[in-house]
Amino acid sequence: MEFYIKTYCKKNADDIDVSFLPPMARRKLSALDKAALCIMNECLTSLEEKDRNIKIVFASRYGELDRLKKLVYQYTHENEVSPATFSGSVHNSAVGQFSLLNRITKSYNSISAEEFTFEAGLTEAVLTASDCDVLYCYCDAITPDTAHGFGCIIGHNNKPNAQFKDNRLYFKTGEETKCIY
Repeated sequence: MEFYIKTYCKKNADDIDVSFLPPMARRKLSALDKAALCIMNECLTSLEEKDRNIKIVFASRYGELDRLKKLVYQYTHENEVSPATFSGSVHNSAVGQFSLLNRITKSYNSISAEEFTFEAGLTEAVLTASDCDVLYCYCDAITPDTAHGFGCIIGHNNKPNAQFKDNRLYFKTGEETKCIY
C-alpha cells in the first residue's frame, strides 16, 4: 500500500507533552488520552489554520484498558459505576475530546482490530484520504509508562512518499527511505 504523508510524529511515555491543554482539561486524562492528544495536536498544528478541520482516524488495540479495569472493580465491589469513569472508558474518548477541543466538525472513526489494529487504522485512513486529507493516530497504553503512539497527516492527490509493507511503514525523503514505524 502506497500513499502520501505530509508529516508524522512518534511518541512514547517519556516525550508526551500536553501542556498545550488548559489545566482543567488535562487533569483527568489517562495515559492513552495524553499520548493521543499529544500526537494529534503535533500533527494538526503542522497544518495551516485553514486546513485544520480534518477527518480523523484513531486506532488503539487496547483502548482505555486501565479505566475499564477500574469500572469492573467499581461494579463488582461497590455495585455502582462512576459516570465520569464510564464516559472516559469508551474507545473513541480521546478522539472525541480532541475534536471538541479543536472545533473539528468533520467525521472521525475509531478502529480496533486486535494485533492488526495499526494496519487496519492506517488502511482506513488511506481509503478516507481519497478525497481529503486525514489525520491518522495510533496509540496504546497498557500502563502509564508504556504509553506510545504514531500519528501522521495523510494527504490526497499527491505522489506517494510512504509505503506500508511487511508490517512496517516506510517514508521516503529525497533519495533516502527509512522505516518510521
